[in-house]
Amino acid sequence: MTARGPTPPGPTPPGATPPGATVRGLTARGWAFLGAGVTIVVGAALLGFPDLTRIGVLLAVLPLLALASVWRRTPQIAARRLAPAVLRPGESAQVRVELRNEGRRGTLPHLAREHVDPQLGHGPHVVLPRLAPGEREDLTYTIRGAARGRYVLGPVALGLQDPFGLTLSRGALRETAEVLVLPRVEPLGGGGHRWHGGAGERPMPHMVASQGEDDLSTRFYRQGDDLRRIHWPATAHRAELMVRQEERPARRRAVLVLGPRPADPPAGGGPSFEWAVSALASVAVYLAGQGYAVHLVSAETVREGRAARALGVDAVLRCLAVAAPDAGDVEPVLRAARAITAGVLVAAVTADDGPAVRRLTRARAPGTIGVLLLDGASGAPGGQAPVPGPAGANGVADLVRAARAAGWRAAVVRPGAGVAETWDRVTATGPRPVPA
Repeated sequence: MTARGPTPPGPTPPGATPPGATVRGLTARGWAFLGAGVTIVVGAALLGFPDLTRIGVLLAVLPLLALASVWRRTPQIAARRLAPAVLRPGESAQVRVELRNEGRRGTLPHLAREHVDPQLGHGPHVVLPRLAPGEREDLTYTIRGAARGRYVLGPVALGLQDPFGLTLSRGALRETAEVLVLPRVEPLGGGGHRWHGGAGERPMPHMVASQGEDDLSTRFYRQGDDLRRIHWPATAHRAELMVRQEERPARRRAVLVLGPRPADPPAGGGPSFEWAVSALASVAVYLAGQGYAVHLVSAETVREGRAARALGVDAVLRCLAVAAPDAGDVEPVLRAARAITAGVLVAAVTADDGPAVRRLTRARAPGTIGVLLLDGASGAPGGQAPVPGPAGANGVADLVRAARAAGWRAAVVRPGAGVAETWDRVTATGPRPVPA
């Protein structure tokens, strides 16, 4: 697992013992003893040296006896892991692994090693002493959340050798635990822009009920109202367009769009996918603190059917923690974003797909605050200026102008710029009002 594309753990690496399995066999020294013993027995039998035959038999039988003794002493050890389920970036935590002998007889000393992803640190590598039946031994170590993602702690690998080093028994316990490292969050300010309605502030558009909610009243149609909210029976009765409206106070909604994109180039040019994830995580925390119900629209939430549901800020951070670059079709993401009626729409996308960005700018409904964070240098090597072409400097400038003409607050993410700096820059000054 890497910082750029955290994914669930894959298959067991070659040479590793699968969880819950035990592998026993002869070491190189054991095979040497066995081969030497067989050779001596055969040579002595052909040459007629009975004393050498006894030595050969001893050399051949010794590793087999050692293997049988190791086979009979398979430990019955269970592990219980006490670890945090969630870590914030840079946060450290203690992990305690309780190993308990659940067999009817004592165990031999084993070499115990806890598997830990390098992104979290290093697991303990200690000698587990003899354990009487029911006796317990604790292993304690520290992990640190270096990069977002879902990681697996364990299993504990046990190794045992006989005193002569002729045999080796390797086993792995079944018990594991998952740790989720959340994306990095930067505290955001409002820039020069206020997000609540009121005197001297930009008015917050009225939010009608979402699908499945009850509409309690109707009113006359006003320019900019969503046509999907037209109440046709009332319109026919009054001979004027009427729209459905809630009598209770509307709930503010915000939609965060994480545009799918291919994995970052090896050269790491321009703002990365990790920056976009951190930006949306920071915006989610900020808007949730302002009283918004937050929707996250990404390739993952669309596939899982969660894009249309308002998520708590903790659920949004958990979704972003496991988000990965996806070069799939962007249309399902755009369609899901357009289907949600919201007061604030924040999108972090790449300029590599200009037509998709232009389609996204049309997803902003009249009266909705739109903020576009545009990665315009994702294809430039070494964080240099964008290269000419569809996603080059001219193309990025055209996309920004098109977004601003459509009523968005748009900005190109500068290489090396922080999330808070970019957010203040894009929200401090907005485009001139554009008629809907």
